[in-house]
Amino acid sequence: MTADTGLWQGRTKRGAGVTLRLASAAAGVAVAAVLVVDFRLTGSAGRQVLAVALMAAFVSAGVWAASSLTALLVRPSLRRARGLLTEEPDFWGSDREFFAPVRRLMFLGVLHALVSSLALLAAYPLALWAGVRICGAAGLSAHLAGLWPVFVSGLLVAAVATTVGTCFALFRRRTSRAAARSLAAVLLNAAGLALASLVLDGVRLDAAPGWRQALALCAVASLFLLPRITLSLPVPGAASIVLVAYHCLVLWLICAAFAFVDPRLHADGFWALAGAAAIMWAIEWPARLAVRRAQGAAAQPAPVLPDPLPPDHGFPSGPLY
Repeated sequence: MTADTGLWQGRTKRGAGVTLRLASAAAGVAVAAVLVVDFRLTGSAGRQVLAVALMAAFVSAGVWAASSLTALLVRPSLRRARGLLTEEPDFWGSDREFFAPVRRLMFLGVLHALVSSLALLAAYPLALWAGVRICGAAGLSAHLAGLWPVFVSGLLVAAVATTVGTCFALFRRRTSRAAARSLAAVLLNAAGLALASLVLDGVRLDAAPGWRQALALCAVASLFLLPRITLSLPVPGAASIVLVAYHCLVLWLICAAFAFVDPRLHADGFWALAGAAAIMWAIEWPARLAVRRAQGAAAQPAPVLPDPLPPDHGFPSGPLY
């Protein structure tokens, strides 16, 4: 393969990646325009498609800029911390000096995750708001007003774009299995929420056509899995209790955010909220089990330690040894 061919293939892959990101963002913008009450697109179908494409371009550019800026600010410190780990350890120094690179790397990793999350949470609403304003300046009818509708619309765009990107990843051989597990988690959580609305009196969706209710359920599941965390504790059952409590908090925040969405999701009372979170957690269990199995299969096996007493150790042995 020549250099020109490799360069062309690299540009083709980058172009395909940009196109898929734009398509994912456009799907998120379209879903937000359908569900959020204060987000409206008017005009002919062609003008609405053009407005969605323009807003998706702004969202993709804003998220890319926020991710690049965050990586540019944090990457040098992470590189230096990793470099300290590769240096020869000082066994004669203090414990503080010996573990300082590990502590610094852990702190920088947590800081990078927090900064990236905050940057993305701010980038989606700001970029969407800018896209709406540019559409208005270009003569395309798009209306989105109010701080909280803008924020909720940005969250919906982020969640739906992530799920749609996962659907696109199903068609790539390298990422198809991981994408299938992620998509199964979204569908199982949506099914769990639907089951909770049927069996629990305090959990319900407002009356709406079936397709809008299904779209709202999938949007809730996508939002529910957007701040994804995993936890393992030495006490049996403790991690499950903590995760269900965390899911209750996330579901409560989603119910509060859905005050600007039609159909609205209701969870009246603590026990209805806890019951819905527990049902969703239980139904998602097969997807979590598949993820753990995949992680265990991909993990590197532990190195085999040499036997301190090999068979030819020369010591006397008998039937009890």
